Amino acid sequence: SVNFWLPLYAKGLGWSYTLITLLATVYVLAITPSNVLSGVLADATGRPSLILGSGMLLNAVATGLMPYTGDPGVLMGLRVLQGIGLATSLPMAVGGLSLLHGVARGVGISVVMQGLGMATGSLVGGVLVDHLGYGAMFHSATVLSLVSAAAAVGWRFQGRPLGGSVFGVLRRIPRRVLAVPLSLTARNVFASGVFAVVSIIFHSRIGLSLWETGVALAINPLVQALIGVLGPDFVRRRPVLWYSVGLASTGFVFLIYLYSSTAWHVYIAQTLLGTGFGVAAVAGNIYVISESPVEVRYTASSLFSFSFNLGWIIGTVIAGPVMDAFGPDAWMWISVPGVVVAASSAVLLAGMGGESV
Repeated sequence: SVNFWLPLYAKGLGWSYTLITLLATVYVLAITPSNVLSGVLADATGRPSLILGSGMLLNAVATGLMPYTGDPGVLMGLRVLQGIGLATSLPMAVGGLSLLHGVARGVGISVVMQGLGMATGSLVGGVLVDHLGYGAMFHSATVLSLVSAAAAVGWRFQGRPLGGSVFGVLRRIPRRVLAVPLSLTARNVFASGVFAVVSIIFHSRIGLSLWETGVALAINPLVQALIGVLGPDFVRRRPVLWYSVGLASTGFVFLIYLYSSTAWHVYIAQTLLGTGFGVAAVAGNIYVISESPVEVRYTASSLFSFSFNLGWIIGTVIAGPVMDAFGPDAWMWISVPGVVVAASSAVLLAGMGGESV
Protein backbone atom coordinates (compact mmCIF):
# COMPACT_ATOMS: atom_id res chain seq x y z
CA SER A 1 0.00 0.00 0.00
CA VAL A 2 2.66 2.49 1.02
CA ASN A 3 4.83 1.99 -2.07
CA PHE A 4 1.85 2.32 -4.43
CA TRP A 5 0.07 5.28 -2.86
CA LEU A 6 2.89 7.36 -1.36
CA PRO A 7 3.62 9.16 -4.68
CA LEU A 8 0.04 10.48 -4.82
CA TYR A 9 0.26 11.44 -1.13
CA ALA A 10 3.43 13.44 -1.83
CA LYS A 11 1.94 14.98 -4.99
CA GLY A 12 -0.98 16.18 -2.88
CA LEU A 13 1.53 17.89 -0.61
CA GLY A 14 2.81 19.85 -3.61
CA TRP A 15 6.07 17.97 -4.14
CA SER A 16 7.89 18.09 -7.49
CA TYR A 17 8.61 14.96 -9.55
CA THR A 18 12.24 15.24 -8.47
CA LEU A 19 11.26 15.06 -4.79
CA ILE A 20 8.73 12.28 -5.42
CA THR A 21 11.27 10.09 -7.22
CA LEU A 22 13.83 10.95 -4.51
CA LEU A 23 11.34 9.61 -1.97
CA ALA A 24 11.59 6.28 -3.76
CA THR A 25 15.35 6.61 -4.16
CA VAL A 26 16.17 7.05 -0.46
CA TYR A 27 13.99 4.03 0.36
CA VAL A 28 15.83 1.89 -2.14
CA LEU A 29 19.21 3.32 -1.06
CA ALA A 30 18.46 1.94 2.40
CA ILE A 31 17.00 -1.38 1.31
CA THR A 32 19.73 -2.31 -1.20
CA PRO A 33 22.78 -2.89 1.01
CA SER A 34 20.55 -4.06 3.86
CA ASN A 35 19.08 -6.69 1.54
CA VAL A 36 22.35 -8.50 0.91
CA LEU A 37 23.52 -7.94 4.49
CA SER A 38 20.40 -9.59 5.91
CA GLY A 39 20.93 -12.63 3.63
CA VAL A 40 24.59 -12.90 4.58
CA LEU A 41 23.80 -12.57 8.31
CA ALA A 42 21.14 -15.28 8.06
CA ASP A 43 23.66 -17.67 6.48
CA ALA A 44 26.46 -16.69 8.86
CA THR A 45 24.42 -16.85 12.09
CA GLY A 46 21.71 -19.39 11.24
CA ARG A 47 19.06 -17.05 12.76
CA PRO A 48 16.78 -15.94 9.89
CA SER A 49 13.70 -15.63 12.12
CA LEU A 50 15.35 -13.13 14.46
CA ILE A 51 16.54 -11.01 11.53
CA LEU A 52 13.10 -11.08 9.89
CA GLY A 53 11.23 -10.21 13.11
CA SER A 54 13.52 -7.26 13.85
CA GLY A 55 13.07 -5.91 10.33
CA MET A 56 9.28 -6.11 10.44
CA LEU A 57 9.21 -4.31 13.80
CA LEU A 58 11.37 -1.47 12.47
CA ASN A 59 9.11 -1.16 9.43
CA ALA A 60 6.02 -0.99 11.66
CA VAL A 61 7.45 1.91 13.68
CA ALA A 62 8.48 3.89 10.58
CA THR A 63 5.17 3.35 8.76
CA GLY A 64 3.14 4.27 11.83
CA LEU A 65 4.79 7.69 12.01
CA MET A 66 4.33 8.58 8.33
CA PRO A 67 0.80 10.09 8.41
CA TYR A 68 1.90 12.63 11.01
CA THR A 69 4.32 14.52 8.79
CA GLY A 70 4.47 16.16 5.39
CA ASP A 71 8.01 17.42 5.83
CA PRO A 72 10.23 16.05 3.03
CA GLY A 73 13.24 15.47 5.28
CA VAL A 74 11.30 13.63 7.97
CA LEU A 75 9.30 11.56 5.50
CA MET A 76 12.46 10.54 3.66
CA GLY A 77 14.08 9.57 6.97
CA LEU A 78 11.13 7.31 7.73
CA ARG A 79 11.45 5.77 4.26
CA VAL A 80 15.08 4.94 5.07
CA LEU A 81 13.96 3.09 8.21
CA GLN A 82 11.30 1.28 6.18
CA GLY A 83 13.92 0.19 3.68
CA ILE A 84 16.23 -1.22 6.34
CA GLY A 85 13.33 -3.12 7.90
CA LEU A 86 11.76 -4.50 4.74
CA ALA A 87 15.16 -5.57 3.39
CA THR A 88 14.89 -8.65 5.58
CA SER A 89 11.69 -9.97 4.00
CA LEU A 90 12.54 -11.38 0.56
CA PRO A 91 15.84 -13.15 1.38
CA MET A 92 14.25 -14.85 4.39
CA ALA A 93 11.12 -15.83 2.46
CA VAL A 94 12.81 -17.11 -0.70
CA GLY A 95 15.71 -18.73 1.14
CA GLY A 96 13.59 -20.40 3.79
CA LEU A 97 10.90 -21.63 1.40
CA SER A 98 13.48 -23.03 -1.04
CA LEU A 99 15.18 -24.93 1.78
CA LEU A 100 11.86 -26.32 3.00
CA HIS A 101 10.20 -27.13 -0.34
CA GLY A 102 12.95 -27.25 -2.97
CA VAL A 103 14.13 -24.38 -5.18
CA ALA A 104 11.44 -24.36 -7.90
CA ARG A 105 8.49 -24.73 -5.52
CA GLY A 106 9.99 -22.39 -2.93
CA VAL A 107 10.55 -19.64 -5.51
CA GLY A 108 7.04 -20.21 -6.89
CA ILE A 109 5.44 -19.88 -3.44
CA SER A 110 7.37 -16.68 -2.70
CA VAL A 111 6.32 -15.11 -6.04
CA VAL A 112 2.69 -16.09 -5.41
CA MET A 113 2.60 -14.60 -1.91
CA GLN A 114 4.46 -11.44 -2.94
CA GLY A 115 2.02 -10.94 -5.83
CA LEU A 116 -1.03 -11.49 -3.63
CA GLY A 117 0.35 -9.11 -1.03
CA MET A 118 1.03 -6.33 -3.53
CA ALA A 119 -2.34 -6.78 -5.21
CA THR A 120 -4.17 -6.65 -1.90
CA GLY A 121 -2.15 -3.60 -0.86
CA SER A 122 -2.94 -1.67 -4.02
CA LEU A 123 -6.66 -2.47 -3.89
CA VAL A 124 -7.22 -2.08 -0.15
CA GLY A 125 -4.92 0.94 -0.07
CA GLY A 126 -6.97 2.60 -2.80
CA VAL A 127 -10.25 1.96 -0.96
CA LEU A 128 -8.84 3.26 2.33
CA VAL A 129 -7.39 6.39 0.71
CA ASP A 130 -10.62 7.05 -1.21
CA HIS A 131 -12.96 6.64 1.77
CA LEU A 132 -10.91 7.20 4.94
CA GLY A 133 -7.82 9.12 3.82
CA TYR A 134 -4.13 8.34 3.72
CA GLY A 135 -3.86 7.93 7.50
CA ALA A 136 -5.98 4.78 7.44
CA MET A 137 -3.75 3.27 4.75
CA PHE A 138 -0.58 3.94 6.77
CA HIS A 139 -2.11 2.57 9.98
CA SER A 140 -3.35 -0.64 8.36
CA ALA A 141 0.14 -1.29 6.98
CA THR A 142 1.58 -0.73 10.46
CA VAL A 143 -0.72 -3.32 12.03
CA LEU A 144 0.10 -5.93 9.40
CA SER A 145 3.82 -5.35 9.87
CA LEU A 146 3.46 -5.90 13.63
CA VAL A 147 1.61 -9.16 12.96
CA SER A 148 4.43 -10.21 10.62
CA ALA A 149 7.03 -9.42 13.29
CA ALA A 150 5.19 -11.56 15.84
CA ALA A 151 4.84 -14.43 13.34
CA ALA A 152 8.56 -14.27 12.52
CA VAL A 153 9.54 -14.59 16.17
CA GLY A 154 7.44 -17.74 16.38
CA TRP A 155 9.01 -19.23 13.24
CA ARG A 156 11.08 -22.21 14.40
CA PHE A 157 12.93 -22.96 11.19
CA GLN A 158 16.61 -22.03 11.45
CA GLY A 159 19.62 -22.37 9.19
CA ARG A 160 22.98 -23.93 9.92
CA PRO A 161 25.48 -21.24 11.06
CA LEU A 162 28.15 -20.82 8.40
CA GLY A 163 30.32 -18.26 10.18
CA GLY A 164 32.96 -16.18 8.47
CA SER A 165 33.00 -12.58 7.24
CA VAL A 166 30.49 -10.89 4.98
CA PHE A 167 32.89 -10.97 2.04
CA GLY A 168 33.80 -14.58 2.78
CA VAL A 169 30.15 -15.57 2.43
CA LEU A 170 29.71 -13.51 -0.75
CA ARG A 171 32.74 -15.15 -2.38
CA ARG A 172 30.91 -18.48 -2.31
CA ILE A 173 28.44 -17.22 -4.94
CA PRO A 174 29.48 -18.51 -8.43
CA ARG A 175 30.34 -15.80 -10.96
CA ARG A 176 28.29 -17.44 -13.71
CA VAL A 177 25.02 -16.51 -11.99
CA LEU A 178 25.81 -12.78 -12.03
CA ALA A 179 24.33 -12.35 -15.53
CA VAL A 180 20.87 -12.30 -13.96
CA PRO A 181 21.42 -9.55 -11.35
CA LEU A 182 23.53 -7.43 -13.73
CA SER A 183 20.88 -7.38 -16.46
CA LEU A 184 18.11 -6.70 -13.93
CA THR A 185 20.04 -3.70 -12.64
CA ALA A 186 20.38 -2.38 -16.20
CA ARG A 187 16.65 -2.90 -16.88
CA ASN A 188 15.66 -1.02 -13.74
CA VAL A 189 17.86 1.94 -14.62
CA PHE A 190 15.25 2.63 -17.31
CA ALA A 191 12.09 1.14 -15.77
CA SER A 192 12.26 2.51 -12.23
CA GLY A 193 11.54 6.12 -13.17
CA VAL A 194 8.25 5.06 -14.72
CA PHE A 195 7.24 2.81 -11.84
CA ALA A 196 8.13 5.50 -9.28
CA VAL A 197 5.29 7.68 -10.63
CA VAL A 198 3.00 5.05 -12.16
CA SER A 199 0.02 5.93 -9.95
CA ILE A 200 0.38 9.55 -11.10
CA ILE A 201 0.56 8.41 -14.76
CA PHE A 202 -2.63 6.37 -14.40
CA HIS A 203 -4.61 8.88 -12.33
CA SER A 204 -3.40 12.29 -13.50
CA ARG A 205 -2.15 11.72 -17.05
CA ILE A 206 -4.47 9.00 -18.42
CA GLY A 207 -7.42 10.07 -16.26
CA LEU A 208 -8.28 6.91 -14.33
CA SER A 209 -10.28 7.34 -11.12
CA LEU A 210 -8.72 6.31 -7.80
CA TRP A 211 -10.53 2.97 -7.78
CA GLU A 212 -9.59 2.32 -11.44
CA THR A 213 -5.99 3.14 -10.55
CA GLY A 214 -6.17 0.69 -7.66
CA VAL A 215 -7.48 -2.04 -9.96
CA ALA A 216 -4.74 -1.33 -12.50
CA LEU A 217 -2.04 -1.48 -9.84
CA ALA A 218 -3.45 -4.76 -8.52
CA ILE A 219 -3.51 -6.55 -11.88
CA ASN A 220 0.27 -6.69 -12.24
CA PRO A 221 1.01 -8.50 -8.92
CA LEU A 222 -2.07 -10.72 -9.27
CA VAL A 223 -0.81 -12.00 -12.60
CA GLN A 224 2.67 -12.39 -11.09
CA ALA A 225 1.10 -14.58 -8.42
CA LEU A 226 -0.52 -16.75 -11.10
CA ILE A 227 2.86 -17.12 -12.84
CA GLY A 228 4.31 -18.21 -9.51
CA VAL A 229 1.88 -21.14 -9.57
CA LEU A 230 2.19 -22.08 -13.24
CA GLY A 231 5.71 -21.04 -14.16
CA PRO A 232 8.40 -22.83 -12.13
CA ASP A 233 8.34 -26.23 -13.84
CA PHE A 234 8.12 -24.63 -17.29
CA VAL A 235 10.82 -21.92 -17.12
CA ARG A 236 13.40 -24.08 -15.35
CA ARG A 237 14.20 -25.83 -18.66
CA ARG A 238 15.62 -22.65 -20.23
CA PRO A 239 15.78 -20.21 -17.30
CA VAL A 240 18.06 -17.51 -18.71
CA LEU A 241 16.19 -17.32 -22.01
CA TRP A 242 12.80 -17.03 -20.32
CA TYR A 243 14.23 -14.53 -17.87
CA SER A 244 15.40 -12.28 -20.73
CA VAL A 245 12.09 -12.55 -22.61
CA GLY A 246 10.18 -11.68 -19.44
CA LEU A 247 12.27 -8.59 -18.75
CA ALA A 248 12.09 -7.37 -22.36
CA SER A 249 8.28 -7.32 -22.26
CA THR A 250 8.44 -4.27 -19.96
CA GLY A 251 9.44 -2.16 -22.96
CA PHE A 252 6.23 -3.09 -24.79
CA VAL A 253 4.23 -2.26 -21.65
CA PHE A 254 5.61 1.27 -21.70
CA LEU A 255 4.52 1.66 -25.32
CA ILE A 256 0.96 0.78 -24.28
CA TYR A 257 1.14 3.33 -21.45
CA LEU A 258 2.11 5.99 -23.98
CA TYR A 259 -0.90 5.30 -26.22
CA SER A 260 -3.47 4.46 -23.52
CA SER A 261 -6.64 6.50 -23.30
CA THR A 262 -8.95 4.19 -21.34
CA ALA A 263 -8.80 2.00 -18.25
CA TRP A 264 -8.96 -1.13 -20.41
CA HIS A 265 -5.79 -0.15 -22.28
CA VAL A 266 -4.02 0.15 -18.93
CA TYR A 267 -5.45 -3.17 -17.72
CA ILE A 268 -4.04 -4.92 -20.81
CA ALA A 269 -0.64 -3.32 -20.19
CA GLN A 270 -0.67 -4.40 -16.54
CA THR A 271 -1.56 -7.96 -17.50
CA LEU A 272 1.43 -8.09 -19.84
CA LEU A 273 3.65 -6.52 -17.19
CA GLY A 274 2.61 -9.08 -14.57
CA THR A 275 3.15 -11.97 -16.98
CA GLY A 276 6.57 -10.77 -18.10
CA PHE A 277 7.99 -9.87 -14.75
CA GLY A 278 6.47 -12.94 -13.11
CA VAL A 279 8.33 -15.12 -15.63
CA ALA A 280 11.53 -13.11 -15.07
CA ALA A 281 11.29 -13.34 -11.27
CA VAL A 282 10.64 -17.10 -11.27
CA ALA A 283 13.26 -17.96 -13.90
CA GLY A 284 15.91 -15.58 -12.56
CA ASN A 285 15.61 -16.71 -8.95
CA ILE A 286 15.55 -20.40 -9.88
CA TYR A 287 18.74 -20.01 -11.92
CA VAL A 288 20.65 -18.02 -9.28
CA ILE A 289 19.62 -20.17 -6.31
CA SER A 290 19.99 -23.53 -8.06
CA GLU A 291 23.48 -22.68 -9.30
CA SER A 292 24.69 -21.49 -5.86
CA PRO A 293 25.86 -23.71 -2.94
CA VAL A 294 23.12 -24.57 -0.45
CA GLU A 295 25.12 -23.18 2.48
CA VAL A 296 24.69 -19.65 1.06
CA ARG A 297 20.99 -20.03 0.25
CA TYR A 298 19.86 -16.81 1.98
CA THR A 299 22.67 -14.81 0.37
CA ALA A 300 21.80 -16.17 -3.10
CA SER A 301 18.14 -15.39 -2.41
CA SER A 302 19.04 -11.73 -1.81
CA LEU A 303 20.74 -11.14 -5.18
CA PHE A 304 17.58 -10.68 -7.28
CA SER A 305 16.06 -8.04 -5.02
CA PHE A 306 19.48 -6.42 -4.47
CA SER A 307 20.01 -5.92 -8.21
CA PHE A 308 16.41 -4.76 -8.68
CA ASN A 309 16.93 -2.07 -6.05
CA LEU A 310 20.38 -1.04 -7.28
CA GLY A 311 18.94 -0.31 -10.72
CA TRP A 312 16.06 1.57 -9.07
CA ILE A 313 18.50 3.89 -7.28
CA ILE A 314 20.40 4.79 -10.43
CA GLY A 315 17.27 5.12 -12.55
CA THR A 316 15.20 7.32 -10.25
CA VAL A 317 18.09 9.73 -9.68
CA ILE A 318 18.25 10.27 -13.46
CA ALA A 319 14.52 10.06 -14.25
CA GLY A 320 13.19 12.65 -11.79
CA PRO A 321 14.95 15.69 -13.31
CA VAL A 322 14.21 14.45 -16.85
CA MET A 323 10.48 14.19 -16.06
CA ASP A 324 10.46 17.63 -14.42
CA ALA A 325 12.05 19.08 -17.55
CA PHE A 326 10.24 17.13 -20.28
CA GLY A 327 7.42 15.15 -18.60
CA PRO A 328 6.90 11.41 -17.92
CA ASP A 329 6.31 10.64 -21.64
CA ALA A 330 9.87 11.60 -22.52
CA TRP A 331 11.30 9.17 -19.98
CA MET A 332 9.05 6.36 -21.20
CA TRP A 333 10.27 6.87 -24.78
CA ILE A 334 13.86 6.59 -23.53
CA SER A 335 13.02 3.51 -21.48
CA VAL A 336 11.44 1.39 -24.25
CA PRO A 337 14.66 0.58 -26.13
CA GLY A 338 16.75 0.73 -22.95
CA VAL A 339 14.74 -2.03 -21.29
CA VAL A 340 14.90 -4.31 -24.33
CA VAL A 341 18.69 -3.95 -24.67
CA ALA A 342 19.21 -4.54 -20.93
CA ALA A 343 17.05 -7.67 -20.99
CA SER A 344 18.97 -9.08 -23.95
CA SER A 345 22.26 -8.76 -22.08
CA ALA A 346 21.41 -11.70 -19.80
CA VAL A 347 21.40 -14.13 -22.73
CA LEU A 348 24.68 -12.69 -24.02
CA LEU A 349 26.37 -12.87 -20.61
CA ALA A 350 25.14 -16.30 -19.52
CA GLY A 351 24.85 -18.07 -22.88
CA MET A 352 21.74 -18.75 -24.93
CA GLY A 353 19.05 -20.11 -22.66
CA GLY A 354 21.37 -21.31 -19.89
CA GLU A 355 21.45 -24.83 -18.53
CA SER A 356 18.34 -26.70 -17.47
CA VAL A 357 17.99 -26.49 -13.71
